[in-house]
Amino acid sequence: MKIGTEEEFVELTELDRNPSGTPCAGDIKIDVSVKLQEFGGRYSEVWLEFSAMKCFLTQLEALKEYRQGSSKISSMSPEEFSFEIRSSDKLGHMEIEVSLQRYQYSGPKNWPTRIFGGFEIDPQAIEQLISCFRQFTN
Repeated sequence: MKIGTEEEFVELTELDRNPSGTPCAGDIKIDVSVKLQEFGGRYSEVWLEFSAMKCFLTQLEALKEYRQGSSKISSMSPEEFSFEIRSSDKLGHMEIEVSLQRYQYSGPKNWPTRIFGGFEIDPQAIEQLISCFRQFTN
């Protein structure tokens, strides 16, 4: 699922899922691509917890109905990935804020590399997110 334009977007693709009957059943590994105009990044080792995705989906449904508030999800590993869609004014305009971080190992050091920012989005994108996260949680 890709949300945004060619210049500014977040793309989430499911890569793996913990099967039912196993510890952490329903948790998924996703590939995340982010582009914020001239900056971009991609990481294919982001894990989302099943219960966090269900909570995010519930928040998205409320956001769709009221066009006020926000819905946010973060990766299981702290600071690796966060994604929030929220109303930016009382008229129901929406914006996305995203953060993606991974470590670059160079010699004896590991350097955090991070992209953080946001962009305005059409309110209809909420429907797209709901559809995506319903697939992630089924």
